[in-house]
Amino acid sequence: MMRDMMKWCCGPDGRPDFDKMTTYMERHNRASKYDAIGWALFFIWVGIAWLANVGLGIGLLGVAAITLSMQAIRKANGVRVEGFWVLVGLGFAIAGLWQWIGVQLPLAPIILIGIGVALLFWIIWPKSSHRRMR
Repeated sequence: MMRDMMKWCCGPDGRPDFDKMTTYMERHNRASKYDAIGWALFFIWVGIAWLANVGLGIGLLGVAAITLSMQAIRKANGVRVEGFWVLVGLGFAIAGLWQWIGVQLPLAPIILIGIGVALLFWIIWPKSSHRRMR
């Protein structure tokens, strides 16, 4: 990460560009603030959902809304979106809808099968040379 930042923060002459460094540091500080805000909203929502006894489905949908909204806010403000948290948010949304609608099939085995299939595709058909096995 530091090497990428140093490469990004240098001017055409190879010397440090302090305006670019300042921009990088401001973006990093904003990312930390968004993370803290997201966790605060998560704990507030879990407390409210627990006290109001809204049920597991609605509780999971609320967590999904917070998780995905925080990533959308990061994107809108020029901060790097974290793909892991987008996937987690989508997982919470699917699980919440699953519970809320009352689907009779168990969700966990379907998710495990999906993860296994995705891993097979990822290994068999890599997109770039960075993921190819050596």
